[in-house]
Amino acid sequence: CYIDPPYNTGGDGFPYKDAYQHASWVAMIEARLRKGAETLSRDGVIFSSIDQNEYPKLRALLEGIFGRGNALGTIVWKNVTDNNPTNIAVEHEYVECFANSRVALESEWKSPYSDAKELLVKLGRKLVEKYGDTPTLRRTYQEWRRVNKEFLGPLEGYKFIDGGGIYAGSRSVHNPGKEGYRYDIIHPTTKKPCNQPLMGYRFPEETYKKLHADGRIIFGHGENKIIELKVYAHEYEAKLPSVIDLDGRSGANDLTNLFGEAQTFKNPKAPALLQELVPYAAGKGDLIMDFFWGSGT
Repeated sequence: CYIDPPYNTGGDGFPYKDAYQHASWVAMIEARLRKGAETLSRDGVIFSSIDQNEYPKLRALLEGIFGRGNALGTIVWKNVTDNNPTNIAVEHEYVECFANSRVALESEWKSPYSDAKELLVKLGRKLVEKYGDTPTLRRTYQEWRRVNKEFLGPLEGYKFIDGGGIYAGSRSVHNPGKEGYRYDIIHPTTKKPCNQPLMGYRFPEETYKKLHADGRIIFGHGENKIIELKVYAHEYEAKLPSVIDLDGRSGANDLTNLFGEAQTFKNPKAPALLQELVPYAAGKGDLIMDFFWGSGT
């Protein structure tokens, strides 16, 4: 469930004229939030976006309704470039995320959706079909990547290609935080044992043998480099970051494209923001509601 409290001030003061109007605003927001909480499934979540002027009040209301233990985190939305003459140029808003019941949620959120991922998967298939697993395939992809890598965002590290598609080398062989598995991995060229991660490998030797048989191990030029795992673009899953860089003007541009200059909403929420958030918290068959309406994002 996604909500968007209205009346963001835009940084030029309060949206109300006096204390009575202020109290009415807070009461209205609280009533909406409580009603929203009633609509949530046990594993439901609420995203609430607000600017810095009303953020402390919204946070307090959310904690009072959902409880501090159900706070999932605060996302900083960098959405504008502020050219006004001020001491500090405010270029962000906040998105608060609370769960109805944190224990009912998955322990980790990941999203399979990414424009860059889709592009790389399609490109990889096209190049493999045309060139096969050949030096020409790798040279052609390297030339393409040299021109386009700045547009790949978090997938910039997908530097390689083979018959299985475009892939990256992942250093996730390390065992985090405690002693892992210890065994020798022999470098195919030097025939010497490769350097091991500081805390050992995170998987047993049997798993390594299977990964090696499946062609999923990347060796360095020599044994001094720790092995990496081959991760294909179609396997990529994004994590929801605590900082999102998204032009807030895109919402107004979207509405103008739909309705021309006749559209009258001054600060419509960017649909791209919802496209960024929703895939982490909702799946097939889930219901998403924007019950503050606003610009009907």
